[in-house]
Amino acid sequence: MILRWRKMNTNEFDQRSLSSSSFGITNTIFLNCSSPQRLMFSLRSLMVMAVLTVSLLVLPVVLPPLPPPPLMLLLIPVFIMAVLILLAFTPSQVPNVAITSV
Repeated sequence: MILRWRKMNTNEFDQRSLSSSSFGITNTIFLNCSSPQRLMFSLRSLMVMAVLTVSLLVLPVVLPPLPPPPLMLLLIPVFIMAVLILLAFTPSQVPNVAITSV
């Protein structure tokens, strides 16, 4: 199934949303937005999101607690943030270039 984006008028949208159902199960769900574009989520992507949500809720209750990671692994995000802050506040080595509007 190849999905193509194109503008549809209201009548085409109604016909497509009615004809996309098979045995009472719709293949595509259309959500109304404030913009004229409509988002499409397939049944498969909705099921994947539902399974991930349920697993995030159930697995921490079922699995035993894990030991804390080593201290060096906990310091990696702090080191990355320090490098990013250092790079943000160091002056660039690029020479000054005069910018003029055309």
